[in-house]
Amino acid sequence: MRRWILIAWALTLALAAAGIAGKERLLARGDTVFLRLAPVDPRSLMQGDYMALNFDIGNQIRATRAQDAQVPRDGVAVIRRDEQGVASFVRVHGAEPLSPGEQLLRYQTARSRWGGMQVQVSTDAYFFQEGQAKRFAQAEYGEFRVGADGQALLVGLRGKGMEKL
Repeated sequence: MRRWILIAWALTLALAAAGIAGKERLLARGDTVFLRLAPVDPRSLMQGDYMALNFDIGNQIRATRAQDAQVPRDGVAVIRRDEQGVASFVRVHGAEPLSPGEQLLRYQTARSRWGGMQVQVSTDAYFFQEGQAKRFAQAEYGEFRVGADGQALLVGLRGKGMEKL
């Protein structure tokens, strides 16, 4: 019995380590992509200060889904970055090959914390140190690292002039 517990414990640690290594690889090697956001500023006494995030690209995917019932709830969008790295929505990805300058971005549809459904890219909230709300209220973009498969990790928020906040 004790041996099975040790094996289960070792497997759990190995899976966690593999997940962490994958995220670290994405942070180190992923493309930098900026997504325009439409922040909301709720505060949570239990969780600390945070900003609710709703990305413009999610609204565009939701509008596409409203027009075409074939668009999946969870899937992959095709984006294109401008000279500054700001992504714009091109289409929902099917099986077609990507054109030059296009890349993938995974999304999922989930129930919003504030009611209704929301298309999320990576996360719907950004937590920050207490007392920093004024600083992060200036956020206009989310900074992501995006892998070739479209997996995205939010690494920070940027202001109107792309300055780090």
